[in-house]
Parts: sequence; C-alpha cells; structure tokens
Amino acid sequence: MINQFEQPSILERAFLRSLGESVILKVMVSHGDIQLYFAPRIEKIVHNDTEDFYDISLRVIGFEGPHNPPYTLIKMTVRIPGNNFEKYSVLHYSHRVISNEELDELAKFAPD
Repeated sequence: MINQFEQPSILERAFLRSLGESVILKVMVSHGDIQLYFAPRIEKIVHNDTEDFYDISLRVIGFEGPHNPPYTLIKMTVRIPGNNFEKYSVLHYSHRVISNEELDELAKFAPD
C-alpha cells in the first residue's frame, strides 16, 4: 500500500502522468464518466512476476465544469501487461459522489 497521508513521490507523480490520457481518461469514458479529473493517487501496485503484469489500483476526483461540485470519487484497478502498456484491462471500477469535506481530505496530499 502507498501512504495516502503524505505527498506523493516523484515516481508516483511520473507514473500517474504517464497513465493520464492514455489509460485513466479512457477508462473513465468507457464507464460513462465523461468528465475531467484531478488529485490522482496510486493506492497500490502489485506485480505478477510469473505472468509479467502489474495491477494498479488508483483513485481520482472527477468533476464537470470549472472545478465545481458535484465531485465524484472514482476508483479503478487496471491490469497492465509488462510488455505492452496499451493492452490494459480494467479489473475494478467504482464511482460515487463525495461531499466538500471528503474532497478536502482526499485532495490534501494529491499532486499539483
């Protein structure tokens, strides 16, 4: 598990940036969340050495319009093969509306 109550490492930030439009937004759109997001965080990464894939669990906060409510907590787990980043599959996807208080807590240690 990656500590959610401290600033993300430079590695986490770089990895999230690389996932950005190529994976995160595509997964959101394919699940009906046609919106933008901010405050991405990786919650867990599991590597399967035998079959060479990574399961990445992450969360983002979705919004419609110019950063106005309602805000949506979106969680997903994506499996990425070690040999082909573009051939990912979605193992889990959930979303729910969050309050402004929960937004403040979740965004506290999110990357800029």
